[in-house]
Parts: sequence; structure tokens; C-alpha cells
Amino acid sequence: MAAVPVLVMPLKLWIDRPGPLTAESGYYPSGHTATAMVAYCGAALLLAPRTGRAGRGWAMPVAVVLSAATGIGLVLRGYHWPLDVLGSWLLCGMLLALLVAALRRIDSRGAAGSGTDAP
Repeated sequence: MAAVPVLVMPLKLWIDRPGPLTAESGYYPSGHTATAMVAYCGAALLLAPRTGRAGRGWAMPVAVVLSAATGIGLVLRGYHWPLDVLGSWLLCGMLLALLVAALRRIDSRGAAGSGTDAP
């Protein structure tokens, strides 16, 4: 979650794009979409291993639906252009992919270190 503003805010300042209903700028990428996606999908990644096989089947699809609904709702209400939301989805998709890679690496280290090295 801490990485979202670190990634989003510099892009908003650099691109300085106006919103659909206002002359104010700083709408690309959508910070609300980015925060929702990282929160929902991050929670799903944390919950899935702890909920067994059934949890792995529903946690991420629910997170994806909630993330999509958030972004689409922001576009339909006129708060963001579709590209604002798409940019956030792509940016946070990369962020979540890095998180998954890091979690797998940590998990594989834990599995390698949990051998029976008893004296």
C-alpha cells in the first residue's frame, strides 16, 4: 500500500492531465483505482494460502471484480477518463506481480530452510 502513492503521485505531477469534468489536473493515473486494486488483490494474496483450496478459488476473482467495479464506477461517474483507470490497473498489475514474485521467493527460502537438520 505504501508503494501506491510513491508510484502514482510523481506520474500525476509529471503528466498533469485534466479530469473529464474539471479543468484541474493530476488525474492520470487514478489513485483511487490503484489503491483499490492493491488493497483488494493484496488481501486476496494474503488470504488465499490461509483459506485452503476453496479460498484460492474465490479470493482473487472476487478481488479482481471489486477492482474492476471501482475503476469502472469512477469512469461512469465522470471522475476519471478510461485511460486513467487503465493506467492504474497496468501500474498496479506490475506492482502486484513483483509482490507475488517476492512472496514466492520468501516461501521457497522458508521451504528450503525447514529441512530436518536436527543434531
